[in-house]
Amino acid sequence: MRHFPLARNSTRNLLYKMSGSNRRVYSHREEFLQIVPRESVGVELGVFKGEFSKQILEIVRPRELHLIDVWWTQFGEYYPNWGEYTDYGRLKTSDAYANAMMIIEKYSAKTNVTVHVGDDLKYLATLPDSYLDWSYLDSSHEYEHTKLELEILLDKTKSGGLITGDDWQEDTNHIHYGVSQAVKEFCKTYNWEVVLLDNHRQWAIQQCR
Repeated sequence: MRHFPLARNSTRNLLYKMSGSNRRVYSHREEFLQIVPRESVGVELGVFKGEFSKQILEIVRPRELHLIDVWWTQFGEYYPNWGEYTDYGRLKTSDAYANAMMIIEKYSAKTNVTVHVGDDLKYLATLPDSYLDWSYLDSSHEYEHTKLELEILLDKTKSGGLITGDDWQEDTNHIHYGVSQAVKEFCKTYNWEVVLLDNHRQWAIQQCR
């Protein structure tokens, strides 16, 4: 598996300055997927209504895609009130799941898609080591859970593969700060590096050469 080269660009709009690293800025969230290898094997942790899954299927065209979300197993019949995102607590978890399944069905003839409802840590542990070309983390956004996801993905990711995700926050008071905290600690411990941060708070890391 090759080390993915990322073009240099301005530090404008970047959330985290990386000395000597590759940089790229994207104006649209889906453009981030340009760094993900085509016809690859990947996993998305945190599917919700499947809207970003659709972008993955259209842009990446993976050979094999694993989609994991807790849906009703954690939240019950309705999502919490997260504002407009969950229709102020009126969005049913089953409706989010159904929407995701409707999207996935359109691409099922071209991509081998496996959907898992439940704990992503348990499902990731069942995958063979060095199996994934990439992963995209958009699940709990909690420090401890993100840390555990990363540690499992360390073994499940191929050499040169990417671990990517959403909601990078540098503000220590932000509810999602645990994501960047866990990622930076992981990189320091296991000799990985942040290779991309964009203006939609998406991030990508890769093992140092």
